[in-house]
Amino acid sequence: MSGENKKHIEGAALLRVLGGLAIVLLHTMNISELLWHDDLTLAQERLSMAVVYSLMWAVPVFIMVSGALLLDPLREMSIRKIYGNYVFRVVIALAVFIFIFRLFDMVMNKEKFTVIIIVESIYKFISNSSWSHLWYLYILIGLYLLLPAYRMIAAAADEKMYDYLFVTGMFFLSLIPAIESTVSKIAFGIQIPAVYTLYFFAGYGISSGKLKIPKEWGMLLFILGNLLSLFLMIMSWKLPMSGIESVLSSYASPAVVLEALGLFSVLWDCKLSDGLRTVVSIQDTAGFGLYLIHMIPLRLILKYSGLNPYDVGWAAFVFIWAGCYAMAILITALLRRIPFVRRVL
Repeated sequence: MSGENKKHIEGAALLRVLGGLAIVLLHTMNISELLWHDDLTLAQERLSMAVVYSLMWAVPVFIMVSGALLLDPLREMSIRKIYGNYVFRVVIALAVFIFIFRLFDMVMNKEKFTVIIIVESIYKFISNSSWSHLWYLYILIGLYLLLPAYRMIAAAADEKMYDYLFVTGMFFLSLIPAIESTVSKIAFGIQIPAVYTLYFFAGYGISSGKLKIPKEWGMLLFILGNLLSLFLMIMSWKLPMSGIESVLSSYASPAVVLEALGLFSVLWDCKLSDGLRTVVSIQDTAGFGLYLIHMIPLRLILKYSGLNPYDVGWAAFVFIWAGCYAMAILITALLRRIPFVRRVL
């Protein structure tokens, strides 16, 4: 890893931990709203989705951190390493957890266990039809496979080229899709759904200084992104058939782009105190396992226990969120003590 990125490892860890916290809360609220939708008041439904939409920056921030670290031209990155370390880890994690999730569903639904579970798991692996949160791992595999080409572009692009690439990507991969969802079809565009590549390059651009966003501007971007998200939510309530909700729920939303860029530029080069650095490091080490595992306790509590947190009160969501987060971190930490599991988690 380059000396530049070594200086920012604390920022990378903090961003990943905040992203993990946000994702668990987002899933807590989203699952609850889906399960109890028919029983909710209008205020409960709107507040739940407001929380979900305000946390959409979490996955883009994860991708930006990966881009900042993996596109660094001083970081050794052979094709053998890409396949042997990065792709291998995600593929194995996908295969194992798709099987675990299918087994979990089988037990909870009181299905009879048969060897057909293996065939079903293979099909779910190929078709991306397992638990919905695993979509992110398929995106990671695609980014890893294109790393050699991406690294050449990142190394060759100067500041002017980076500005051009980012503005072009922002326009065609975020603004135009938003307009198409709410106003009218637009014929001009980049015919590749590559908004995740935009985040990947944006992370490296900010970390390398090729894309300059001062902290003050970063904070302003984050606030503007949240205000835009709030505005779109209000508009979706007033114009329910407008397609605005499809923009709010998309990682290509201009609001999400602004939030992710802003938060990343503010925290990337932050410095942590000794105590906070230790706490963040422990959680960051378990971050990949957290993403995979947290849905198990969430489903146990929200789907199978019969608990309706809306009946208990909003504090219930905080306890469920914190409890599932802590449980997933603890389980991951214990599993990582097993040598061959440690390589995956």
